[in-house]
Amino acid sequence: MESDRAEDAAVAASTAKKELPIIDLSCDDETTATALRQACVEFGFFYIVNHGITNEQFAELFEQAKLFFALPLEEKERCNILVDRSMNRGYIEYGTETSDPVKQTTGGTKEGYHMGKEMTAEQAKASGEVHRANKWPQEAVVPHFKTTMIDYYNAVCAVGMKLLRIVALALDMEADYFHQFFTKHIALLRVLHYDETLSKPDEGLYGTGEHTDLGMLTLLKTDDVPGLQIQWSDGEWVDVAPIEGAIVVNIADMLERWTNGMFKSTLHRVLNTTGRERYSAPFFFDCNADATIECLPTCCSSESPAKYEPILSGEYLLKKLEQIYPKGSF
Repeated sequence: MESDRAEDAAVAASTAKKELPIIDLSCDDETTATALRQACVEFGFFYIVNHGITNEQFAELFEQAKLFFALPLEEKERCNILVDRSMNRGYIEYGTETSDPVKQTTGGTKEGYHMGKEMTAEQAKASGEVHRANKWPQEAVVPHFKTTMIDYYNAVCAVGMKLLRIVALALDMEADYFHQFFTKHIALLRVLHYDETLSKPDEGLYGTGEHTDLGMLTLLKTDDVPGLQIQWSDGEWVDVAPIEGAIVVNIADMLERWTNGMFKSTLHRVLNTTGRERYSAPFFFDCNADATIECLPTCCSSESPAKYEPILSGEYLLKKLEQIYPKGSF
């Protein structure tokens, strides 16, 4: 009871200051699950610390990202996602992505590199329609890019698996409940480079337009340049400041559906207000493509029936992604 009162006070303080809570993954399961549940209900966003990824790993990730994005365009184009139906693997040019086609008058002011679980073409083919082999730049021009990206992907995936356990406990489910849906997960790492263009939301110019994420959880690491904003419950856009060593986590649409709307998939965007370049690395921790997303038994009752029809994860993701990315990417 004492810990519940402390967590309630922490949430109230975060709400009053319009700051996101920080969840320490080194705490005991009960404390962590309570904090996570309250953060997901109130905000849909939170920071995590003591997650197991070092500052040195983050620094190497962004160093390799800078080297890749500094390459001549013709080098980056060798692994462009439009070369074939690459299922969102490889390089994507500036202005290609439109997260909010209603408000955006042009694509986001960023370029990106996207990768999934590393596998050969044969392994990808055997894994199903939503898997593809990654596309890599030439090793001669960025020698450590591939190994750094694979190492980071595996490290942040391990953090995602830790979070699945805490999410399950926060929802009064067995700790390993969600693991059955992640045996063939389709998690995606994106490394993004925003240019110096100042955002002008009144004119439809954004770093990334307003959107919610699509899958289960997003784990975001950025450099020290601000840009991420979330829409608070009162409609105000609030900055999410970078914190050294911390990862920003947010709930995505499918987890909102799984929880019958109890956990919030919160609207967010990226604005360049500094005139500086910015690098970020969102990791979309999404479940098996054939997983059925339907209301959890602890999240519905006769008084609160399921709000959403069951959906297949892969079909839902593909339909949504085709609205965001160029035709022919999938």
